[in-house]
Amino acid sequence: MTAGFDLLGVGHPSVDLMFSGIETWPELGRDIDAGGLGVSAGTSFNTPAAANRLGLRVGFISIIGSDVWSRLTREEYEKESLPTDFLRVVDRPMPFVSVALNQGADRGFVTYDAMTDADGEELERYALEVVSTADARHLHYYAGEPARLAEAARGRGMTVSMDAWGGPWWEEPEPLEELLPRGDVILANESEALAMTGAPDVERAMATMAELCACVVIKRGADGAIAAADGDTADAPAEPAQVVDATGAGDCFNAGFLAGWLAKLPLAECLMLGNICGARAVESFGGYLGCPRKEEFRALANAKGIELP
Repeated sequence: MTAGFDLLGVGHPSVDLMFSGIETWPELGRDIDAGGLGVSAGTSFNTPAAANRLGLRVGFISIIGSDVWSRLTREEYEKESLPTDFLRVVDRPMPFVSVALNQGADRGFVTYDAMTDADGEELERYALEVVSTADARHLHYYAGEPARLAEAARGRGMTVSMDAWGGPWWEEPEPLEELLPRGDVILANESEALAMTGAPDVERAMATMAELCACVVIKRGADGAIAAADGDTADAPAEPAQVVDATGAGDCFNAGFLAGWLAKLPLAECLMLGNICGARAVESFGGYLGCPRKEEFRALANAKGIELP
């Protein structure tokens, strides 16, 4: 088993089917054409795979099935040289497929996930087992995962980051006062931050979250990103990009930001690294396939005056 992981991720990866170049939104009884099609593993796979591309040592705690969709995900582990130390395969179908329709700068999804409650409980148990024994620096997972997972990570000296998935339909019932202090970093997009806090604007949302979490990062798409940490605030403009598919841009931002944060770079530089990765992500199909690899990432960082250790 590989020792010394920089980052552990947790989740049940999907396969994403992405259509682009859609001129009108689908209507019942009417066929429409797409200008492009892409296929890749996605959702919880995105940030670990992107971080792996950037040169971090990544372990992804996941469970997949024996169906054709799960086999596609398994092939992407191999293609990306993503370690399979913590990949568990069960001998039954467990498809998780998400279709993304990109129209202009917006998109919609149709998703099917065959993972049962029992599967989720097994993944939770397995993740707790790995986190309690693995040699790792950091745990990254979706906000709302059980408290004991973060507690186990911190008990072993890891830092913890949480991705606030869910968009404007934030349905996590747990109070922010209990949820946010579990992490050292919370990463949310603008609609998630507003939905989580009920704040009227993003600045007040960040201030509310910063009272509960040491580092708050809010991704604003074309408006860049802002963050607050240890009484300091920072912002960084978006990088220019030709949008092909916006799927996974936030996940790739997470990987870039965490690469800087784990290297103890200044907050503004961490945001710039996140924006670099998010911009590259939208220029390719797939949630992580546009994320730069290690040498390109270092060159892009150097061009911004950022020296990665």
